[in-house]
Order: sequence, then C-alpha cells, then structure tokens
Amino acid sequence: MAEKEKALIAGLCTSGTKVKLSLLAGGKFYALTKKARNQEKVIFKMFDRLLGPRKGLKDISALCVITGPGRFTGLRIGLTLASALKTLAGIKVYSSTLFEILAAQAAASKEFRTWAAGRKAPRVLTLVHAFKNEYFCQLFSRQGGAIRPAEVPLWLQDAELTAYLETLGGDAWVIADAEEKDDIYSLVPAGLEKAPARISKILPDFIIKTGLVLKNRDLAPLYLKPAKYELEQRAKTKAL
Repeated sequence: MAEKEKALIAGLCTSGTKVKLSLLAGGKFYALTKKARNQEKVIFKMFDRLLGPRKGLKDISALCVITGPGRFTGLRIGLTLASALKTLAGIKVYSSTLFEILAAQAAASKEFRTWAAGRKAPRVLTLVHAFKNEYFCQLFSRQGGAIRPAEVPLWLQDAELTAYLETLGGDAWVIADAEEKDDIYSLVPAGLEKAPARISKILPDFIIKTGLVLKNRDLAPLYLKPAKYELEQRAKTKAL
C-alpha cells in the first residue's frame, strides 16, 4: 500500500477543445484544465505546474490517456506524447475512450444507481459531439456489477441520432459531454433519463480511474467518421 501511495499516476485528455490533466499522488487527485487552440504549447507547462518543482515527467509511473473519438490533431498530440514516454522513460501507459470514461462516471453516480435499481437490463448511452451536426455514441449495458459495451461505437448525423435514440425505449440512461456542446441533450427524446450536469463532461480524475480499471495498452487512435470516399459511396447508395 505504501508503494502505491508514493506512485505518481497521470491522466491526459487532448480529444476536445480543452487539455485536461489529472494526477494521482498520495491517494489524492489533482487536476488542471485549459482551453487551448495549440495544445502542444501548453501541455508541458501544465505538467510542470501539476507536478511541482521537484518532480518531472520521468517521475511518473503510469500515464492514462484518451484514444478518442475526437479531434485528429489533438488525439495525435496526446498519443504521441504517451508513446514517447512509454518508449523513452519506460512509463506504463493505459488507454480508454471517451465512451468508457462517461460510462464509468455514470456507473459511479447515485443518480444512475437509483434509476437502475429494479430494472432487469439497464443500459447507458454515451454521447459526444463530433463536428457540426454529427455525433459519436456508444451503448453500454450493466452486466452484474460492471458496465460493458453492448454495441460498437457509432457515427451519426443529428436526425439519425434522434431516430436511433428513439429505438432504445425507456431503459437507457443518457450521459453526454455537454461541456463541448452545451445543447447536446436537446437531441435526446422525452422518456430517456439524462445525466446531471455535474457529470456531463469528462472529469479529469476519471481519466485515471478508468484507465487503471481497464488497463488497456492499445494506443491506436479511435477515428469513427468515415473517409470522404466512404461518405460519397453512402450517398450514391441512398440515391439508387
């Protein structure tokens, strides 16, 4: 236990408009969040501030990082740093997706537990904004005491998303990242329970908590939007 308390474990999210850093040290969580257009220019200063004058990146024992979905450049910045620390400093790196973090936040909330009590098959729908009228989502189900993926992640336009949500019936609890898009819950049909505002964003401490639970070592970025060629083929198919 004493060895774990001395370990420094960091969390990093660069998938959205804000850089989010978290640190687990001495059994306590610390966090910094900064909105930045050029994220690579602020990450190291944020790490310096969070770690303090006597510690550096080399002193971190593990880094939990986000693989997506999100902005291409942002994801590359976070994952490149994680890969470099893993290779050059021997730091353990664990990854998780935005969906997995939101699902973990839902499972830990009293609101979800109250809603799920007595339901045979409670489900969690995680939702994040992609671009303009496009969204990413993934459905999870509660199996025993754990929340596990029930379907693969989806990329949907707003009308498609609303239609998809309507198929879920009343046994789905929706948690969305409203920090990146404040009106995101307006797409959720009546009858589906919505997460409270306090967890409707990526919480820095859950970057670490989720990473340590999943212990996923895969650093491949999660890109869900189809390529331009695939979109053109979809349009042609619909026109036939």
